[in-house]
Parts: sequence; C-alpha cells; structure tokens
Amino acid sequence: MADDRPTPRYGELAPEGWVWSDAPQPEDPEPQTEEPSAPKPYRVVDASISVFLLVTAVMFSSSSVPSLFGLRSTIDMFYADRGLGEYGGGSAVDIAGAVAAIAQLVLLAATIWLTVRLIGQRRRSWPVPLLMGALTLIVTFGCLVLALVADPGLLASISSS
Repeated sequence: MADDRPTPRYGELAPEGWVWSDAPQPEDPEPQTEEPSAPKPYRVVDASISVFLLVTAVMFSSSSVPSLFGLRSTIDMFYADRGLGEYGGGSAVDIAGAVAAIAQLVLLAATIWLTVRLIGQRRRSWPVPLLMGALTLIVTFGCLVLALVADPGLLASISSS
C-alpha cells in the first residue's frame, strides 16, 4: 500500500504516522540505559599518599638542586677531606651537576602534572611520584658517578689502594 501524501519539505513537520519508505530501518536498536553511570568514588587514601610523596619530592629537590648547580665546591670539599688533591675532571663536574639539576626539575614538573591529572580523574596516582622519585635518584646518582669517573687521578688513587 503506497502513501499518496506529499513528501514533507526541508524544515516542515511530517504529518502523524509518516514513515520514510527509502530510509533504512535499524534491525536491532540498541537498548537505552535510563540511569547515568555513577561517578568513580574519590580515593582519599591514594590522594593523601600522592600528596605526601609530592611534598617530599619538592622538599628533596629544593635542597638538592642548588647543591647540584654548585657541585664543584662539593667535590672540592670531598677531595680535600680525603686528601686526594685537586679534581682533575675539568668541566665534567659542572656539566654533570647541571644535567642532574635540570633533570630533577623536569622530572618533578612531570610528576606533579601527571599526579594531579590522575587524582582529578580519580585514578590510582601514588605509584607515579614513587617511580619518578626512583628515576630521579638513578639519574642524579649516574651524573655524580660520571663526574667522579671523569677524574683520572681519583681512578688512579682507587686502583693503587
């Protein structure tokens, strides 16, 4: 049975019961859920641990970054206390200290950004400052070892004793 009524134009309302005959009809419409999904619960303990770790990281960096930029004086005091003479690594200690300090600041900024984002999304966030702190310690320790290894006099005194 054909519908002899005229097709509605753009913007016009179709009369009651009008069905587009050339439009494909969905075979199995998806069920609509009437209840919206509940928001994720807030993780108070997780956020507290994360904030504690972030505060610890900021305090650690605020004390270590200035000393890393002045690493030459620390190395000179270390050599004087041990009776090792003068540091012979040239500018390696200055470069290693600057790289370690800048790496700490960049990793700290990334840690704060990522942790705050995860807390806002109500996801587990405490592993981020913990792992980034471990990475920061590894990078800092590696830079210090490179600065010490750059001095051939230190290596000679270690191998002779």
